[in-house]
Amino acid sequence: MRRTINEEIFNISNNNLCLSVRFNYICMANIIYAAMKHTIQSLSIRYILTILFMASTFVSVYPQMPQVRIPQPSTMTPGVQIGFPQKRQSNIPGNSINDVQSRQQAEIMREVEVNERRRRQETRQTAIREYLRTHSIPLPDFTNAPGAEHFHTARKEIIDMLEGREKPCLKRAVFLTENAFFDNTMSYEQFDATIQQLKNLCLLKLEEDGLSLQDDMAKKMMIFQVMTDEINVKEPGTEKMITHYPMKYDFDDYQAEHDKRKYMISKLLAENSGQCHSLPLLFLILAEELDTEAYISYSPQHSFVKFKDDKGKWYDAELTQGAIVTDDFYMGSGFIKADAIRNGLFLEPRNIRQSIAHTLNDLSSYYVYRFGMDDFVRQNADTVLHYVPNDLNAYMILSNFHTDRAMYVLRACEVPSLESLPKYPQAQALYNKMIESYAVLDSLGYEEMPSDVYQDWLNRVNVEKEKPGNQPSFVKQIKK
Repeated sequence: MRRTINEEIFNISNNNLCLSVRFNYICMANIIYAAMKHTIQSLSIRYILTILFMASTFVSVYPQMPQVRIPQPSTMTPGVQIGFPQKRQSNIPGNSINDVQSRQQAEIMREVEVNERRRRQETRQTAIREYLRTHSIPLPDFTNAPGAEHFHTARKEIIDMLEGREKPCLKRAVFLTENAFFDNTMSYEQFDATIQQLKNLCLLKLEEDGLSLQDDMAKKMMIFQVMTDEINVKEPGTEKMITHYPMKYDFDDYQAEHDKRKYMISKLLAENSGQCHSLPLLFLILAEELDTEAYISYSPQHSFVKFKDDKGKWYDAELTQGAIVTDDFYMGSGFIKADAIRNGLFLEPRNIRQSIAHTLNDLSSYYVYRFGMDDFVRQNADTVLHYVPNDLNAYMILSNFHTDRAMYVLRACEVPSLESLPKYPQAQALYNKMIESYAVLDSLGYEEMPSDVYQDWLNRVNVEKEKPGNQPSFVKQIKK
């Protein structure tokens, strides 16, 4: 986006009279009030009418990221004709010369009407542009959208955990973000019950293998084994054998571009398949349940688990491949700069409290998918950075937020060139903020993966997902 941002912003024809301004209807009253107040002091009645007519043409159309559509009332009634109605043709025969003259006169009148409408539109557009040049445009706010209240409630409870008013619980924080997306229709009891089944499976296997519940390393490795290997353990008090199959990597829509459920732990628990976001989070939740320490860490476009043994040696659990690796495995990608390591963007272990703060990034992602960008997203990113100053995702969300706002106003004002930006104070300020956010990312050592390298990796993913060993498995099976 950053390579073509100037072309996208300023590739606007000077002859384009169609203004794509996108206001909320509630802004009309403010505009009319401001215009009338100013006009009473210095302008004529004619200018009042111009502003009133200008404001009456605004339509609230704000493009958003892909979202779950909420039904909206129809904005146009079928069968209503807009503009000048056509005159009925007379059925009475008349003189042919008079008919010709009548048609010529009608054609002239139609041309006059077209020119008059064009002149009125040009006058109206000029008045609107002048207003946009000298006034601030109200920015999008989805606070009152149906369902948005669930996101604000979830945010409040997560912040209560971070500020000590509630007991920190990663399991609960993850549930809150996913439940908000589904309009509070999920059951926390059911979510927790599935987690408890996996916890009990770990405990049964630890006991069966004669391992101590005081051995932290044994508990971590048991979580890893339950998630990546086939587990067979006897059910207490019965002759049944519980078999749990390994959790597989979900190759279909692994970036959750088309289905946000792919990103969620609730989907992983239901289908026994996930990706590099949900798998490490589930590991951390189970570690929290078994009262042992584990940490989440990041590499470019990826997350994994870190933990250490009783001697302080660190291990990396790569759950997408079911392997224990070292940092060298991730350094081999070639896209981790020294600055990124120095600034703690990558390979840095994050504790449970920091992981809870990070869930606000997920909450923002779900919010944007449902509604769009507004200040709720910025507030979440600022909160994350307060607790995790080197959280790359939060910086990227802020950059997207400032880009979205700058583009919104620049397009509304139809700024013709970079040189003309100073004439539009609000657009100038938002544009500068957008450029500043890019500079921050660059200073942290962030580097985007080149498209050809990413495409090569994607091709290899498509090959891997067809292999028999990577096909989905059952969640569990009871054998007699």
